[in-house]
Amino acid sequence: MPVSRPVMLRRLAQDAFDVLVIGGGITGAGIAQDAAHRGLRTALVEKSDFASGTSHASTKLLHGGLRYLEQFAVKLMYEALHERNRLTRLAPHVAEWLPFLIPIYGTGWKMERIGYGLWLYDLLAGWPKGRLHRRVDRAEALRLAPHLDPRRLTGAFVYYDCRTDDTRLTLDVLASALAGGAVVANYCQVVGLTRAGEQVSGAVVRDGIGGGEFAVRAGVVINAAGVWADQIGEMDAPGVRHHLRPSKGAHILVPAERLPVQAAVLAPSPTGDGRFIFVVPWQGAVLLGTTDTPYDADPDRVAPDAADVAYILAAANSTFPGANLTGADVISSFAGLRPLIAAQAGSTAQLSREHKIWVTPSGLVSIAGGKLTTYRTMAAAVTEVALRRLGRRGLRCRTGDLALGRERFAGLAALTAQHPELAAPLVPGLPPTWAEVAYAAGEELAVTPDDVLRRRTRLALLDREHGEPQRALVAALLQRFGEGVPASPGARAGDD
Repeated sequence: MPVSRPVMLRRLAQDAFDVLVIGGGITGAGIAQDAAHRGLRTALVEKSDFASGTSHASTKLLHGGLRYLEQFAVKLMYEALHERNRLTRLAPHVAEWLPFLIPIYGTGWKMERIGYGLWLYDLLAGWPKGRLHRRVDRAEALRLAPHLDPRRLTGAFVYYDCRTDDTRLTLDVLASALAGGAVVANYCQVVGLTRAGEQVSGAVVRDGIGGGEFAVRAGVVINAAGVWADQIGEMDAPGVRHHLRPSKGAHILVPAERLPVQAAVLAPSPTGDGRFIFVVPWQGAVLLGTTDTPYDADPDRVAPDAADVAYILAAANSTFPGANLTGADVISSFAGLRPLIAAQAGSTAQLSREHKIWVTPSGLVSIAGGKLTTYRTMAAAVTEVALRRLGRRGLRCRTGDLALGRERFAGLAALTAQHPELAAPLVPGLPPTWAEVAYAAGEELAVTPDDVLRRRTRLALLDREHGEPQRALVAALLQRFGEGVPASPGARAGDD
């Protein structure tokens, strides 16, 4: 049955909910899924499109975070690695095993320490069968990454993590929330919180497409707005201290033929700051990132700048001197903000990636921090807080056994059977098809061409023209199969 945004808006305004989630990124989606499948009457609103914030701008990895060993964040790594393993079972289409390569130059204690760290990584992951780390020789390292600097190269460590499509994962989790009975709507901005006495009892929402405002009633309001969480907190208690210290992460994509790699590669930072960037083969291109710099400007306007691109290119060229990448090789670039918890660390790179949950005196429940990989356990922890506030007991978390994405595969197959012309790719040589546009319109609440070009598909990242020649046809399909609205040409992928 098609998912209708007007029906969702009508239900938001008319129904009373146990839980209202503010924020349609992976954290909010996970909370909505968990709450709905525990039997709570659940609503979710997002001020822009789903996954349009941090959840579209990650490094596309599900991983334990090898560098967290240096911070002794063993608990976080253990949780992340086991959630990674779980997602390979629940959602193999967005949790694909991939070898990761750490080049070895020379010998010494540093290389030995990496080896010991990888043994611990495997141990925390539960000794995944067939995917334990290994040491390979120089020839194998150059086969996996031909443009590595061959001078002094003696071999490499190879270990395993997973790559993903962050927006597809978010949308599939939201689809599961819908299947559990949740009511979700994009382009619905919270402009105020309502109260019953001293306690938060809902939110005032502005429809960003049709206009107008309405109230949503809920027993518990959950602030899962990511880097916008402090803005929601200001609505609850103006002037209270902010909890977040955002960090910008920028990425670029280059053609696979310019940097042919058969494995993801860890490339050390050219500045000697101890960081590294990931070089990840992804959807026919190669993704490089990320940066980690403090950000205190408007979170709605985050974008990569020339310094970000130069930093990433320098790291890549230091590790792959044979590639000689330049700005002309960049297909697209994008940046997002990590909603890190403020602390006394000297740099954002040193801040913990653990999440934090807090409840205000008026009952607003907030969550920030955390990792894409651990969204499900974060969601379960927040839902437990909501259950306690509602006085509900005995509702077990079920998301650990819920497969993701199956309905979409069946829906796409049905669409292409009924409309064979939709099986054609939007751009020859790239994965997205016109059937994905039609499905996004009818089942995934896509409203504007950007919803499709940037998020339901990743054409804006993968295509040098960012899907602009297809924009008018995408808009027409949105209106034919869903409730699309005419939209002026949006910003290009590099302007996210």
